[in-house]
Amino acid sequence: MRVIFRCMVLVSKNKNQYTLRFGYKENFLEKFREFLASKKIRSGWFWGLGAVIDPELSYYDLKKEKYLNKKFKGKFEVVSLIGNMAYLNKELILHPHIVLSGRNYKAIGGHLSGGRVAGTLELFLDTGQNFKRKLDHVTGLNLLA
Repeated sequence: MRVIFRCMVLVSKNKNQYTLRFGYKENFLEKFREFLASKKIRSGWFWGLGAVIDPELSYYDLKKEKYLNKKFKGKFEVVSLIGNMAYLNKELILHPHIVLSGRNYKAIGGHLSGGRVAGTLELFLDTGQNFKRKLDHVTGLNLLA
């Protein structure tokens, strides 16, 4: 099998909406952050589909007020990817949730915290909002404000 590395492509832009395609083996979260910084995008919603390799998912334990991480080995279909982003002070906070399915057709999901693209990842981005984040002292989370 010939391995071809591809880079993120801006497929289309329409006012406050972008369609992006991430390439094989790209670190999606890293490349997405780079794109947002290059366009000076500060907040918005995104959703997507495609496939990932060796994803890392997180689950927020409300009682412990911390994320529990788990890595999954292999290639998975992205059944659903949805999230938002906003700034907390000077830091961009990405909040991506994902549902994945493997060869066994069983779904797993959580907060996407790592992984690479398998095949492709197509992302639709709407930047027509002006969100910010603020610490919520009850949950310990940085929530939209």
